[in-house]
Amino acid sequence: MVAMLVGALGIACAGSGMGASHAVAALERRELPPVASALRPTARPWWSAFESETLNALIADASREAPSASASLDAPVAEIGVSAAYVTLLVQTLRLAYIDNARAAARRQSQLMAASPALHDDFSKELKRREAVTEAAMEKIDVQREATLAFLVARCGLPADALKQTIADEAAKRRLPRFAAPLLQAVPAALLANRDDIQLAASLYGIEARALLAGTIDAVEDAGETDVQADAGFPGYPLFPQAVAQARAEVADALRRLQASNDAAFEANRRVRDAKDEFERAKTRMSRKEISEVRMLEDFQGLMLDQQRLVVADGELAIAWIALVASLGSRTPAVLRASPAPEAAALRARLGLVGSF
Repeated sequence: MVAMLVGALGIACAGSGMGASHAVAALERRELPPVASALRPTARPWWSAFESETLNALIADASREAPSASASLDAPVAEIGVSAAYVTLLVQTLRLAYIDNARAAARRQSQLMAASPALHDDFSKELKRREAVTEAAMEKIDVQREATLAFLVARCGLPADALKQTIADEAAKRRLPRFAAPLLQAVPAALLANRDDIQLAASLYGIEARALLAGTIDAVEDAGETDVQADAGFPGYPLFPQAVAQARAEVADALRRLQASNDAAFEANRRVRDAKDEFERAKTRMSRKEISEVRMLEDFQGLMLDQQRLVVADGELAIAWIALVASLGSRTPAVLRASPAPEAAALRARLGLVGSF
């Protein structure tokens, strides 16, 4: 998950701007294209779409602890790093819980096997192997979790024990914060004016970036080869059109990652629903003496594996939203909000929705 965090936020380096009010003002004066009508400026910060009071408090603490812009111009924007680390920490905590449940089930199987005639030596060896693999995985995740926790403690200025308890309380809900917005197909290009690289390139030529950022950026946009002759007539040539092309490519890539993560989370959710049904059938069959407790616990471990995959997929989806915001220039109070798409609403209406376990 740490590697996922680093990779997802790599695009933030160029676009973690500080001119959000300008981008929002531009949107207020301009009619948004229908394809991007989900993007509306509001007084709320973008991370409020996660609807997490814990995240709001962590970002508030980190903002107070963060150095001033004048003291460290290249310091990571607090809300991007804190949001991603918070999601990562929850994922790691939930993974540990699901793996521990699976380990307990395997140990119970070993006890049952030990009490039965020694006719299953191969399976007993498999159970020992599972327990060893499970413990190694838990140790690895715990090391990663401690590193994430240390980052948040340093960034937010909170006592480690207090933060651990807060995360434990959140993890007890068996859910991740879900970004309350429909899946975007495109965003207004005007939002690129919030990026530092765009602002810098525009300032070098004394041009108004917002006036030159028309249209939308969608996931199918291909950076391709730039038309040098056409760019030569563009205001701010060569740096400004180059910066815009790079920014558009990064946003398009973030949109593609968001859509891919959404698909993966949907599929992981489907697998969990199937695994839950299978486990319920196994419990019923065991109560009827049709199968043994050992066999029922096999289905339980399968469910825990799928639950673990789901929490990872949901974490990647949350990170993808954060990465999209970072690619647009993170300090924007534009919250992505609109009526959910019908398929998204149907998904959330079903048991085992994405982001809930």
